[in-house]
Amino acid sequence: MSTAFHHSPVLLSETIDLLHLAPGAIVVDGTVGGGGHATLILERTAPDGVLLGLDRDPEALHAATARLAGFGARFRAMHASFRDLDEAVAAAGLQRVDGVLLDLGVSSHQLDTPGRGFRFGETGSEAPLDMR
Repeated sequence: MSTAFHHSPVLLSETIDLLHLAPGAIVVDGTVGGGGHATLILERTAPDGVLLGLDRDPEALHAATARLAGFGARFRAMHASFRDLDEAVAAAGLQRVDGVLLDLGVSSHQLDTPGRGFRFGETGSEAPLDMR
């Protein structure tokens, strides 16, 4: 598994600003991906804020966990879908959530890795289309 996710969030600062984060905030990133938004969320909620990062993609969770290791227990990764947000928050033992971020869509990493089954233009034509 590679930690080299190549996704750069668009409008990163503007998105994080709209969450109105404060120290100690508890945030759920329902599509953590490689952790593109997560670093800024954890910095803005320091010193004791918590980020629960959900993703269905094991490669994404691996990448996010590696990228955010320096934040220690403040980052919690969970293999789950954002559609199961209530259950994931409960399973993580969180009593409240102050903000939720959902960056919906696919990442550059997913599009650029032919074996993932995504296609974008001619670059993915060597892999079979997988519509799961």
